[in-house]
Amino acid sequence: MSRHLLCIGRSRQMHAKAHRLGLRLSVVAELSRVRTQRDLSMYERIVALPDTAGVAEWVAAARMVHEHDPVDAIGGFNEETQEFAAVIAGALGLPYHALETVRATRHKHLMRDALRRAGVDPTPAREIGGRDDVTAFAAEHGYPLVVKPVDGSGSAAVTVVRSAADVPARLPEGYRMLAEGFLDGAEYSVEALSEKGEHRVVCVTQKFTDDATRVETGHCVPAPVDEGLRAAVDAFVPRVLDALGVTDGPTHTEVIATAGGLRVVETHLRLGGDHIVELAELALGIDLDTAWIRQVAGETVVPDLFTEAFRAAAITFVTPAAAGVLERTEGTQEAAAQPGVVTVEQLQEPGAVLGATLTSQGRAACVIATGATSEEAVERSRAAAGKLRFVVACAG
Repeated sequence: MSRHLLCIGRSRQMHAKAHRLGLRLSVVAELSRVRTQRDLSMYERIVALPDTAGVAEWVAAARMVHEHDPVDAIGGFNEETQEFAAVIAGALGLPYHALETVRATRHKHLMRDALRRAGVDPTPAREIGGRDDVTAFAAEHGYPLVVKPVDGSGSAAVTVVRSAADVPARLPEGYRMLAEGFLDGAEYSVEALSEKGEHRVVCVTQKFTDDATRVETGHCVPAPVDEGLRAAVDAFVPRVLDALGVTDGPTHTEVIATAGGLRVVETHLRLGGDHIVELAELALGIDLDTAWIRQVAGETVVPDLFTEAFRAAAITFVTPAAAGVLERTEGTQEAAAQPGVVTVEQLQEPGAVLGATLTSQGRAACVIATGATSEEAVERSRAAAGKLRFVVACAG
């Protein structure tokens, strides 16, 4: 490949893979992100903007690059800057998601409105400003309910409110908040790739979450679902994507199989995090990152996607129950020697401060293992994770 890709925002892993595929890369990104970039040699040009730069400045920077070296495609791999990417693509006349589609996936109240209008998902939801709004929502829709940021990610500031006694005295600061109906059932995430309006479900991932925080504690690809549920997912997720206006690119959609049918937690115009792409490659033998980049570069990729797993892969996240300063992690070699283990990764370095509340960013380590079945892969990753020991200095 020799096409010129203009990357909007930093995404080190995706940019590195695009560079290895032979694409010429330019990047427009926040100055703070450029300063922390380890390898800048992959880029032909870098335009760094103040973190406070508005959309007009981002568009002007993109036009400058395009004027001196015409851009063939927009690489909007960073979820945080996808709205900028949509506006820039429109200004340069290049393909990308519609701005309305990006906003509907970035802002959960817009997603809920779109899915309700389309008759896809009736889950009640409402923006809230304080404790009284939560109580009023509960009076109308009942407990339990979920309080979450309108545009948050990684399960940050998400709370399950199971009774009036659990209603928070005050909502988290710095967020616009949403109350929505609690969805009870098994939780899955769905990786799909769309092309010219055709949606292909690539894999369904089993999700394990903490009951209180909804933070993910593990995943498995493929999820051990029966043919009926898989068929339901294959039918439901394309309806979700159509309702949101998705026509091309990858999506990561989180769903719950409730007694009333499948319901959406959220969807994203990207592939799943938490090593889900790696799990899919171990189980299916395909690199979804590369498929996404090839599609952005103008190739047709959906007809060639292989969606039959020949084995299973699972990841388990572990974090010590104690809050304090992490001194060291022990047992990594013992964990790595367990059957089927592919990766043991420390996610927190010594000196990291671990909070009392579990968050996605605060998880301390993870283990990836493979197995002949989903059950075996999960069992292996959990058994290996059980070999890890954390030494934490607690205050007080």
